[in-house]
Amino acid sequence: MFAVGSAKKRKTAADRISNLPQNVTQQILECLPLQEAARTSILSSHWKHKWSAISQLVLDEKFFTSILKKNKETTDMPLVYSKVVNNILFSHVGPIWKFVLFLPSWLPNEADISQWIRFAHANGVKEFTLENARGLKKYIPTSLFSCKDLTHLTLIRCKILRLPATFQGFPCLISLRWKMLSKEVSVLETLISKCPQLQSLCLIVYDWESTLSICAPKLKELFVEGSLSNLSMEETTSINKLALDLCCSKFQKSRHMSDFFSTLLKVEKLILKESFWMHLEYAFISPPTLPKELEKLQSLKLVGVPLHRRFSVVFLLCLLLSSPRLVQLYIEVSELETACDEQLIQNDDTCILPCLQKVQLFGISGLPAELQLIKFLLACSPALEKMSIELSTGMGGAQEKFNFATETLRYRRASPNAEIIVKTKKLFSDSYNFTPLWLE
Repeated sequence: MFAVGSAKKRKTAADRISNLPQNVTQQILECLPLQEAARTSILSSHWKHKWSAISQLVLDEKFFTSILKKNKETTDMPLVYSKVVNNILFSHVGPIWKFVLFLPSWLPNEADISQWIRFAHANGVKEFTLENARGLKKYIPTSLFSCKDLTHLTLIRCKILRLPATFQGFPCLISLRWKMLSKEVSVLETLISKCPQLQSLCLIVYDWESTLSICAPKLKELFVEGSLSNLSMEETTSINKLALDLCCSKFQKSRHMSDFFSTLLKVEKLILKESFWMHLEYAFISPPTLPKELEKLQSLKLVGVPLHRRFSVVFLLCLLLSSPRLVQLYIEVSELETACDEQLIQNDDTCILPCLQKVQLFGISGLPAELQLIKFLLACSPALEKMSIELSTGMGGAQEKFNFATETLRYRRASPNAEIIVKTKKLFSDSYNFTPLWLE
């Protein structure tokens, strides 16, 4: 009797899983690697074709590696891989809203690639990621540009020689992420101009000789990493999140810098990383002045700031005093910082940061310029609630750290409620960094 009852109980439990609503079953399958989802077809006749209707097909590098491991003895791996991909695609039923495709270095068959992209397009693909490992001489198929309904496009190591003459643009594209090769800036500019709904743009580009002009009236988020001759956004004035990890030989000249920041009047989060500061010194002519205040800026993150150099300190103060609504400030000083006896930051009672509430300082080693910055921020921030200071791992022993903490606690504070926390271990997360994972 007990055995029969247990069997019935197990059968009932199995039925509960099999009889889940279709949308719930699809969500479960989409959380699994594609091959694991396909294996559910052996559970029962009820499950045989469920995997083939999932709307996300992720044929990424992990998928490719798993195929490679299972076919170690195969002499014609390109043929095997093509057959596997073809079987998956031609077994699929229903729409595909997300398609991730990895192209191995030894996959020369352009016809297969074009066919796979056309298949995804025919099934209504909205989000498409193409990662190319085939080298510099291989261009992506022009069939990509027939996918007019794309809303999100990610291109990794993909080379585009030119846009097809018949290409009218991606009218629905909201997000573009492109880890591109050099000498393709003109293609990129044209592509961006043909995406009228573009709101998010993430680029990795290395081309010292080219100027990138971005024309995207609806663009809200911009991340640029690499090197350029110049960056212009004269017709892009709606950005509210901006991150630059960019060496730009002409960008930092004072006049153009003022012009550039005058297009950022709506920016709310601003990140300037190591490469920005690295090249700033060589093109610095005179203290920059911003023609208009950054009235919307609430969060400012600065990484790799060389506080021992006058050019960076002047620009830092310019940013702070041009941001009357700044609430959060994160500064990570350069690891290459050296001692400087010069008084780079002067306390001035007329300098006020009225809205600044939270300050995070990372990599502090107690050098004079760092102490000057801490003193300035405490004296000019009447709304300050907390200042977190993380000491550099290269700082001296316990006595030196104690002396530093004692020194900072003596500084005058404009805010009676300001709390100073000094730690030797990182106590806050990198919460302001919105770098997409695919760029890591």
